[in-house]
Amino acid sequence: MRVFIPVFLILFLVNLGFSQNPTKVLNAERCKTAIKIDGKLDDEGWKNVVGVSDFIQYTPINNVAPTQKTFVKILYDDDAIYVGALMLDSSPDSILRELGSRDNELNADNFSIEFDTYNKQQDGYTFLVYASGVQADFREWDETYDAVWESKVNITEKGWIVEMKIPYSAIRFPKIEEQVWGMEINRGIRRNRETDQWALQLKGTGNDLVYWGKLKGLKKIKPPLRLSFTPYFSLYGEHYPYNVKSHSDLSGSINGGMDLKYGVNESYTIDMTLLPDFSQVQSDNKVKNLSAFETVYEEQRPFFKEAVDLFSKGNLFYSRRIGKQPTGFYDVEYNLKEGEFIKKNPLQTKLLNSTKFSGRGKNGLAIGLFNSITDNTYAVIEDSLGNKRNYLTEPLANYNIFVLDQAFKNNSSFYVINTNVTRDKNFGNSNVTGSGLKLVNKKNSYQFALEGTLSDKYIAVDTLFNNTNNSLGYKYATSFAKIKGNFHFTLWKSTMNKTYNPNDMGLNLSNNEESTGLDLKYNIYEPFGKFRNFNNYLSFTYNNNFTSKKVTSNSLEYRMSTTFLNYLSLWGGTYCMLQNVYDYYEPRVEGRFFRYPTFYNVFLGLSSDYRKAFAFDLEMRYSQTPNFHSDDYSVYLRPIARLSDNLKVDFAVNYTKNFNNIGFVNVDDSNNVVFGKRELTTIENTFTGRYMFENNLSLSLRLRHYLVNGEYNQYYILNEEGDLDENNTYNNNSNFNFNSFNIDLLFAWEFAPGSTLSLAWKNAIMDEKAVVVRNYIDNIENTINSPQLNSLSLKVLYYLDYQYLKRKRK
Repeated sequence: MRVFIPVFLILFLVNLGFSQNPTKVLNAERCKTAIKIDGKLDDEGWKNVVGVSDFIQYTPINNVAPTQKTFVKILYDDDAIYVGALMLDSSPDSILRELGSRDNELNADNFSIEFDTYNKQQDGYTFLVYASGVQADFREWDETYDAVWESKVNITEKGWIVEMKIPYSAIRFPKIEEQVWGMEINRGIRRNRETDQWALQLKGTGNDLVYWGKLKGLKKIKPPLRLSFTPYFSLYGEHYPYNVKSHSDLSGSINGGMDLKYGVNESYTIDMTLLPDFSQVQSDNKVKNLSAFETVYEEQRPFFKEAVDLFSKGNLFYSRRIGKQPTGFYDVEYNLKEGEFIKKNPLQTKLLNSTKFSGRGKNGLAIGLFNSITDNTYAVIEDSLGNKRNYLTEPLANYNIFVLDQAFKNNSSFYVINTNVTRDKNFGNSNVTGSGLKLVNKKNSYQFALEGTLSDKYIAVDTLFNNTNNSLGYKYATSFAKIKGNFHFTLWKSTMNKTYNPNDMGLNLSNNEESTGLDLKYNIYEPFGKFRNFNNYLSFTYNNNFTSKKVTSNSLEYRMSTTFLNYLSLWGGTYCMLQNVYDYYEPRVEGRFFRYPTFYNVFLGLSSDYRKAFAFDLEMRYSQTPNFHSDDYSVYLRPIARLSDNLKVDFAVNYTKNFNNIGFVNVDDSNNVVFGKRELTTIENTFTGRYMFENNLSLSLRLRHYLVNGEYNQYYILNEEGDLDENNTYNNNSNFNFNSFNIDLLFAWEFAPGSTLSLAWKNAIMDEKAVVVRNYIDNIENTINSPQLNSLSLKVLYYLDYQYLKRKRK
């Protein structure tokens, strides 16, 4: 390892340079008359405009003529880019046109255009329109990108037409006399699973942008002032049966706030949210966590999903830390005095505001600044006489990120990032700094990467200012990879010491570990025999505890996936632990370890043709730990029905059975670490339905029930050698029966571009008991009869764009 890194580093420095430019060029023409976005292309401005039609098939068969012809023209004026596309089709009645929500992947034909506005082959904007008229947009490294732009679709007897108007305020581009942009144009013919491209891209490459064509002819256009406001107003009410005489079961609030987006110049943008309201975001998938690690939830809040790719450098930002459940949430009940009860205990800290400053200049330097402030969070405790007192569960906190990312030729880059969290009331602060280097050769075929991070956590010793204990930790990682062609590989190594901890703002589930691995991939992209493609992945991983050097993992993993000519997809694989390993986390006690024996698991799945009105996914898993006589079975089934272009429903069920599962129970009064052998049953049902009245008017329903129960049949004491000794004296009841139930019903209407009115009803139930209920129907009945939190919210967002208001005023 010490030898190959300097050798390949020298090769990279020698080979850095620009890739060969694509040859295809389209010249945009300036509008001479106004263009009406109606999907007809009959305006005078479109006449005599030279377009392109030389498309090539990308899939299912690469580099052959498309099955249908496509014609595209591009115009521009001082305010916007205009795109007119005619998709001829020999069977217009076969054009698939499923309706759906914006940015969703639909079973419909589609057209998209992509712009690399700085022509650096580093980032691109994609604007996509389905044949049903639904829009989608994203950036090369940011799928959450959302812009306000216009499009209109028209189905004709010859095929279908799409007309688009993309205002300059939706994109960023340099302030120069004549623009040269990278550009790609794509057409999707869904019934054939066909994708046609204007500039054919090479499969199996790490950077598609190097194969794009060029858009020229954009002269004397100026980056506009990018300024928009989205004020909101909401009404919120909830009901929960507290069963306390002095506590009302009903509560409500009236809320208001605003999102602001301001383009500082053509490259950099400020995004700000003031007093945000996230009451209508999708409910989390709550689970019973039996592991030693925290539960990781997906981010559902729009502000923290959009334009955060820059802040994710080094994997030091986990946005769910902001507005999290208060640290002292569960401490409240242990601090009650006689006769007191909890009147209020907020589940989340209150977010006051968040701000993002981000962008990449024409010299390739990206700058990112992030700041969020959360307020003091108090639980309210009341006694029988009505006296109240506050209990602080989370202090005022300030979250910050600063990042610089310099892009070089061929998608190479170097970044530096710093995250820090400052808390009031001596709750402890933290500071984390990381940097990384990525070098790619000029053929975009090999990549070398190096990363390093330092974490510093300040823990208050007493109430004196700045009297803290510091805990300094570090992590470093390096890798070398082949990233182009049918065969890929990655050779990597990483090290974390015992005190590495970025978790005040990031997410790192384990530390004190050295890890070495080799990943191999061999993918066949073109059809052969009965297969459309075939993908193979093989991975070897060897981990050891950084302090003790004991082996914590020595595994082999294989995965494969393929799609047949009839579009039935199949996947499968296996994961094997090749030797007994030392688990330092399951005992939950510093310095202790559990010797886990060899095990293996296998899985197989298949998916039917998603073009059909009815489709399904099916996956089966089996794992075994022979030394424990432990067997696990799992079945996942998800039928999907498109009852019409407007209505889609799917139902997913996941059933898992664990026999003789071994895991941590607790630490007893004698400080013995108690393990148990248990039988686990997990059933998860999720129903999702969506009805689209129009492109901008929808009703969606999501219903989820999650059940897990565990019954112990043997207890053990973990000895000092990491093995288990039978314990016949432990008589605590550790059985559990956990249910979580959620309903999310949302009516949404986009009454103007970027402006919405939405009405949401949520129902949430969580119930856990120490008595196992085996009958599933009884579990449902018991859950429904448990206390329920019901909420109803009405929210109005109104998008105001400075450029639009300016033109309207004129």
